[in-house]
Amino acid sequence: MLRICLALLVIFVLAFASTASADSPFNVDCFFGWGGCYRPMEWTPLEIGISSTLAEPFAGSLNVSAKQDGLNTLNITHTFVLTPDVPLHIPLVTKLAFAADKCSVRISDQRGRTRWRHDFELWDFSPGKRTLTAIGENDLFIGVIGQRKFGLLSLSKESACKSETGLGKVHLQDKLPRMVPWDWTGFVSLDLLILYDPDWNLFNQNQLNATAEWVSNGGKLLLILGSHPLLGENPIAELLPFEVQQAKEITVNTDKLRNWGLNATSSESVVSRPLKPKPGVHCYKTDDTDNGECLFGTGYVGFGRVGVLAFDPSTMTEFQKTNSAQFWISRIAAILEDSDIKTAEFETKEQTGNSRPSQRNRKVYLGLGSHRSITPAEEAKDKPDNRQYDNRYDIGQAQAGSNAVMEYLYSISELRPLSIWWVILLLTLLAVLLGPVDYIVLKRMNRLPLTWVTSAFWIILFSAGAYYGVQALRGGKMQFRIVSVLDGIKHSNRAWSTGYCGLFAPYSDDYQLKDLDEKQWWSGIAPAQEQLYAYSQQTGSRNIYCFQHDGSNLPYSLPINIWTMQCLMNESPIQQLPIDASVERRGDEIFLTIVNQLESPIKRGYVLFDKNQAVSFGPVSGYSTEEFSDRPKPYTGWERTIIRSSDGRYRPYRDGSQSELKNETAYSALGCLQRTQAIKAYLAKGAAVVCAEFDQAPVSFAIKDHSCEYNHTQLVRLVVFPK
Repeated sequence: MLRICLALLVIFVLAFASTASADSPFNVDCFFGWGGCYRPMEWTPLEIGISSTLAEPFAGSLNVSAKQDGLNTLNITHTFVLTPDVPLHIPLVTKLAFAADKCSVRISDQRGRTRWRHDFELWDFSPGKRTLTAIGENDLFIGVIGQRKFGLLSLSKESACKSETGLGKVHLQDKLPRMVPWDWTGFVSLDLLILYDPDWNLFNQNQLNATAEWVSNGGKLLLILGSHPLLGENPIAELLPFEVQQAKEITVNTDKLRNWGLNATSSESVVSRPLKPKPGVHCYKTDDTDNGECLFGTGYVGFGRVGVLAFDPSTMTEFQKTNSAQFWISRIAAILEDSDIKTAEFETKEQTGNSRPSQRNRKVYLGLGSHRSITPAEEAKDKPDNRQYDNRYDIGQAQAGSNAVMEYLYSISELRPLSIWWVILLLTLLAVLLGPVDYIVLKRMNRLPLTWVTSAFWIILFSAGAYYGVQALRGGKMQFRIVSVLDGIKHSNRAWSTGYCGLFAPYSDDYQLKDLDEKQWWSGIAPAQEQLYAYSQQTGSRNIYCFQHDGSNLPYSLPINIWTMQCLMNESPIQQLPIDASVERRGDEIFLTIVNQLESPIKRGYVLFDKNQAVSFGPVSGYSTEEFSDRPKPYTGWERTIIRSSDGRYRPYRDGSQSELKNETAYSALGCLQRTQAIKAYLAKGAAVVCAEFDQAPVSFAIKDHSCEYNHTQLVRLVVFPK
């Protein structure tokens, strides 16, 4: 009878829940990524549209929960107010793991009661039924906003991605202006953003600011000018290294058309807005006509790169469209590539004499300037293919660098396994006490029937002793280990910070952070295997709860189990760097002036030049200025960071104990690699980068209501142009 009652109760609850869901006044639509494409474990946009049949305004919260990697589940909360008969568009950003099975979306009222809930299925082993498409490490990801003319949308079928590790696909996805992300993190997964003569009146200020911030942090942008003028107060106009002049008719000669991959049988007349480099711009290239009028230009903006096409190619004659793919490939390659940049690759000398290395032992040390570019599909037919498999994902150089940083964060004595000899000793001692000692003592006391009491006593004693013993040996104090990388350019207002944090908890609790900056983006981060498979997913056991609003994603709850470490990643723009420097060349000698603007001293540092030449300096005490002079010496620290073996897998380069962090490895991790690639480009153009390591720099945030030890390794890079 009891079983029947329980079964009826379950049926009633399920029927009530389904009825409540069907009668819900909310209608919710979700759009993931860029046209359903995303890069696993990286920020990706999530657009949510909500409408309702409510008669009164509704104030509540939107909760989004999805697996972001093999260990963490990111839970995002966003508060909103819904007006009757007015649809609400909520632009969010999240992270999704490879082959993430679902994303749970829930609407709750101000009392926390669930008013609507649905699990959106994301992954199916049949590729045609999947909501999401994972972009591989060897694939090129291009986003398009605005016009879709001149054969642009067919580019993915006529081109291929080329990189140091092989060939891949070109994915091109477009978005309407109203669906453009409101935060710079919504563009992170893109290799290139194309703004094709968009109607600027359809954008809001948040979208334009987000685009400009993303470019300054290492993004790449192609802007095609057309009928919609780009006004000076537009953040995109302020971002460009060129001034856009008044429109005029310009004749493009046959040589220029041939260089662009177009039909060169006759010249073309186009209405163009010629470009003029802004004063003080250092690194740029222009493509001028015979009269000196710039029709196409590329340049570095902060840590990003911008290309501007001064006219709409669709206004040319019809027979030019037959070569539209070649035109787009040449313009995109001009932005993604830089002829002055030479990637450093060399093979290990693992052979003896003149013998050639075996394919199995062959390794390549990657410099930090590796990139993706584009090539015509017909030119890639005879080259080795390394495309992404549907059910397998190979991690890239950035994730391999993050793995190395997390190995350093985990390298504390509290997380190391206990020696097996402790276990053997305790089990042997327990066996002796339960066996001969217990028997001999009870027999002499003539109390052998009490064996069951003494045995239980010894087992309880040893269990409690083992627990508190491990607590004493491995519990330790709460630790917050932080590795932060701060990058900036001298005489520029663009500076960025990326932090990798590990919070070790000696006991289980729900932890909170305080003193967080309003523009920070927090997420979980976890070590990843070199190859991830859809059918062997790890079960994410850790949750991170964040509030996302006003251009930030701030954690408010970090549940951590006993004797474990929760790793987090923090990204944000910053006002200024804690150092300033000037570099001057006097013949073969370099003169440095280093200004430390923190109370913490600089332990060591160096100034890196092109061709792997460097000058070391340090230490520099807090709030002081020091001068140094020396001649450059060879330095290969930036090259020996990540190893790519013959099978295409990335691994950190090992030259010592993992408890010691190789600083340059952090430069190739997630959130830093794109800035590092831009720094390498600046070096090739005559700049220098001042790299400094601080000794226990102050931390801007803390653990709420808990005492904690902070171990902060702060790395600062400042790009300067020597005198």
